[in-house]
Amino acid sequence: MTVRPMFCDMNPKNTDTQSLTGFSFVNLVTSLTEVDMKFSPRFFVFLSLALVQGVFALTADQVLDKSKAWFKSGKAWSLNFRAQIFQADSPDIRTQSGSLVVTEGDKFKLDLLGIKFYSDGESLWQWNVEQKQVLVKAVEDLSSSLHPSELLFKYLNCKALEMSEGEFAGKKLWVLKLDPAKYAGQFTKMEVWLSKKDYSPVRLFTEDPAGNSTWYGILDIKVIQKISNDDFKYKPIAGVDEIDMR
Repeated sequence: MTVRPMFCDMNPKNTDTQSLTGFSFVNLVTSLTEVDMKFSPRFFVFLSLALVQGVFALTADQVLDKSKAWFKSGKAWSLNFRAQIFQADSPDIRTQSGSLVVTEGDKFKLDLLGIKFYSDGESLWQWNVEQKQVLVKAVEDLSSSLHPSELLFKYLNCKALEMSEGEFAGKKLWVLKLDPAKYAGQFTKMEVWLSKKDYSPVRLFTEDPAGNSTWYGILDIKVIQKISNDDFKYKPIAGVDEIDMR
């Protein structure tokens, strides 16, 4: 099972993204031409670059660094999520939503419709609610794709290629296109949309080599300052069978 965290309609067709542009440069050049001021072509190149870079005070690397700093401000994080999966060979859109509490070291609590996961970094409890059954597995025997922490933190390990400004759910956000080279074979495109207020992640986008893409929407992400390892362990419930597969 691949857990793909995150809310709102995330269809990229409904997304309005505004790239960095030197929109005022054309008017400036026109004015200079009208007064017959003679500058070399190189001057206009440098002036254009200066105007483009001056649109935002922060660079893509600086914005990504601030997002990393936001994660370092807590011990764990809680969020609600919704994922929309667009398959290259099908018009159907698969959707999955739930809630997640996660920290580093493969520790998390994941609540999906009809199924709950608990992981303390060593053992994974898979609670099938309707079947009243819990499967216990060793985390080291599982694919890393099952760890929601992997998805949430992966963008932090990438290099930012370019930055633009986008609007989603009525809010202006930083949009970073990322270099997926670190995850070659898994992703060919990666993108993160960050809050302008605290630089926390609001949207994530990935595309795999087969052309399947996923938009992850994150809602109400919060920093947790105090958390115990026991918070990530399944607590036995009367009437629920446990099958130890470790």
